[in-house]
Parts: sequence; C-alpha cells; structure tokens
Amino acid sequence: MRLRTVAAAIVGALLTATSAMKADAQPAQRRLFYIGLALYSETWSQNDVVALSDELQRNSDFAVVPLIASNYITARRQYPVADDAQIATLVRTAATHAGPGDIVVVHISTHGGPGLLASRIGNQQTTAVTARSLAQRLAPLGGHDTVVIVSACYSGSLIGALRAPDRIVIAAARADRSSFGCAARAQHTFFGNAELEAFAEPHRSLQQAFDAIRGDVARMEREQDYKPPSEPQIWVGSNVRGLYEAPLF
Repeated sequence: MRLRTVAAAIVGALLTATSAMKADAQPAQRRLFYIGLALYSETWSQNDVVALSDELQRNSDFAVVPLIASNYITARRQYPVADDAQIATLVRTAATHAGPGDIVVVHISTHGGPGLLASRIGNQQTTAVTARSLAQRLAPLGGHDTVVIVSACYSGSLIGALRAPDRIVIAAARADRSSFGCAARAQHTFFGNAELEAFAEPHRSLQQAFDAIRGDVARMEREQDYKPPSEPQIWVGSNVRGLYEAPLF
C-alpha cells in the first residue's frame, strides 16, 4: 500500500475516533486540529512537532487530532513526507472538519532565512518555501481560529505574510535573528524544548505559554553563551484576543 494511502487511512481513523469522543462527551469536547510539519530531514525537526502534539494530548482540555507529516526519513517511517501534496491534504482535512469552537494549530520546524523556510526530504536537494507560498498553503484555514507556530531562524520575517484577523502567529526568532539548537544531532531545538516545558503546565493561556517560552529560550541562550539572543515573536489577530488570553491549554 502506498504511503499516502496509509496516511489517508490514519487521518480517517483519527477523525472517526475524535468524532466518537465528541459524541460521547457532555458537553461536547472542543477539538484541536494539530498540523505538525517537520520540513527538514533531521531528528530535531520531527521531534519538535511530534513531542508538542504528544504534550497537548496529555495536558490540554482539547480533543487533539494529530495530522503530522515529516521529511525525516528512516527505515521505519511513521509519517508521510511533508511535500506540497501532503501539506495540502492536511490543511484541507483540518479546514473541512473543524467546527465552531474548534481550533487549528500549525506547527512548523525547520531551518530558515529571511522571508523563507527550508524544505528537505531525506537526502534530496533543499528547496525554499517563501512566506507568500506558505500563506497560500494555509489560506484554506481562513475563518477558523488558528495558531501558526514557526520554529526556524529568521522566522519573525514571515509574520507579515501570515497575519490574519483569526490567526495567532508565533515565531522562534526575530526577523533578523537566528534561533538555536538545530545542530544535526540535536534532539530538540531551544525553542522546541521551551514549548514542551510551557505546555506541560495545564490551564495556561497562550499568552502565559509564550511568555514562559520566551523566558526559557533566553535562559538557555545565556547559559550556553549563544548571541545575539533570538527573541521569539508573537502577533495576535483582532478576532482571537480571547483565544490568546483564555486558560485553554
């Protein structure tokens, strides 16, 4: 069976299971559609997106629907590759099935440069995903409360293209700064580690979680003498202030 067919079957099973939970819950449990995109073919990229999905499933009040694709290729691959077609499938799945009260989280982990992200599948040539291209890929999520998290160097440079009234955009670094912890053999980036610590605390708002992430990243950079500091960034759309401030995670 082709990998994409397997992936489609997994997505269908996850949606069926989540629908059953929703039907049984009184009142119905809100769902969080988690689109995790490990765009780079190294361990930390996949670990960051998978571990945050696991953390949210353990500690958030949402019924989490994990929709993960990864370009980290191993002999026992667990996830479909994060190519254009698969990303479109995952975004379309979330956009189609998310209802009122549900939210979508898009978490991307990769290398980056000013205005772009790197995509590398296995040992293939690295290609660039521009800010504009990423915005187009996420466009079907318009109308849904969405949190976009971009963990990459210079990721703050993508915020302008990703802004929308119903969207929160979190970037691991300023537009003109690197982020740290993405050496080839690393298990997690600094930002990825800080995310796990922040969301391990239940009943936090995104505002509280982001403040904790930013402080934890700064601490790791000071302790290991990484300069200049990455200074993670956030932008909050006018329609999602409540999502930003409510203790939902």
